[in-house]
Amino acid sequence: MKLNNHTIYIFSDWYVPGFKAGGPIQSVYNLATLLSKTNNVKIITRNTDYGNTNAFQDIQSDEWITIAPQHNVLYLSAKNTSIKTIKSICLEAKNSPVIINGIFSFWFSILPLFYTNTYNCHKIIVAVRGMLHKSALSVKPIKKHIFLAFARGFGLYKKSTFLATSEIEKNEIEKILGKVNIKIAPNIPISTIDINEIESKSFKNSDNELRLLFLGRIAPEKNPLTVLQVLQVIKYPVSITFIGSSIDSNYQMQFEDGLKKLPSNVKHTWIKELPHQEITTIFKQTDVMVLPSLGENFGHAIFESFANAVPVIIGNNTPWRDIEQNNGGIEVKPNDIEVIFTAISLFNNMTNQSYKIWQLGALNIAQSYFEHTNFETAYTSILEN
Repeated sequence: MKLNNHTIYIFSDWYVPGFKAGGPIQSVYNLATLLSKTNNVKIITRNTDYGNTNAFQDIQSDEWITIAPQHNVLYLSAKNTSIKTIKSICLEAKNSPVIINGIFSFWFSILPLFYTNTYNCHKIIVAVRGMLHKSALSVKPIKKHIFLAFARGFGLYKKSTFLATSEIEKNEIEKILGKVNIKIAPNIPISTIDINEIESKSFKNSDNELRLLFLGRIAPEKNPLTVLQVLQVIKYPVSITFIGSSIDSNYQMQFEDGLKKLPSNVKHTWIKELPHQEITTIFKQTDVMVLPSLGENFGHAIFESFANAVPVIIGNNTPWRDIEQNNGGIEVKPNDIEVIFTAISLFNNMTNQSYKIWQLGALNIAQSYFEHTNFETAYTSILEN
């Protein structure tokens, strides 16, 4: 089937205007925006943000809403998030490509997978979104491994094509699920790159503080507690902004205790909720992003840092390799406090002139990613074949 002027259905736990689930929301939105250029895209999602129970304001639930040309969303209320609803949508989508965003959500992954198989839908794509990475599987591992064993045993993925965003993720899928059909297409990041920011932006603030940013959930897989341990032994002036919510009360308590232990030379701010469109303003006030997460499928926060000419200190389990030789940032072992300390100190000791080289390096990584990737061809070929 030639993919042009067709309807494409996408099931996703979370969607815009939500932002608390981070990168996965941006991934689906960018994919829908790309596909809606030539097709009618229909998103099925919740009417709440990640971790919230209150419905989005000023958005009508339980009916199709057009948010852009050929870009439609059905925001389901809790009442209508039901077997009957999902079954009806899958039947409607029988002759269309269906993209299931994620693995473990009962309503927006497992149930759509079951019914698209039942109705023998034209094309079933399962976008893994990093959920089979070992760091993701370490959260509630028993439930996840039980489901995966069930899925393998009953052939739930027999008719599906898995979407991996890199060879690394392809290998992760094969390790967990064995021989399944896998296609690779790169993640679609933001496309707004402003090269003029470099000359106007100053290095450090008026108090000579190195300005750090941690952009990610306050959760074990993002590893903020290790960042706090590093900051406790830093002696020079530093300011850090943490942006991210927490749904684990015990982990949040540990994080808040760590904030209290920071020395007086380390100023800190924790912003629990920040709409995505306001992130650029934060990057303008940031010298280095520090995100030594345990693993990333893509890392939208990392790419956005590059795109805003902000070098990074990141864990060594991401698709972003060779960033140090390209002066875009430094890869570290996520739990190696000494190595992370050394990386932060390297940036602290830079001159304004040497820091500009790293700014350019970060921006060049983002530009190169766009220049060498034909997103439209990659995704349409997967959906057509």
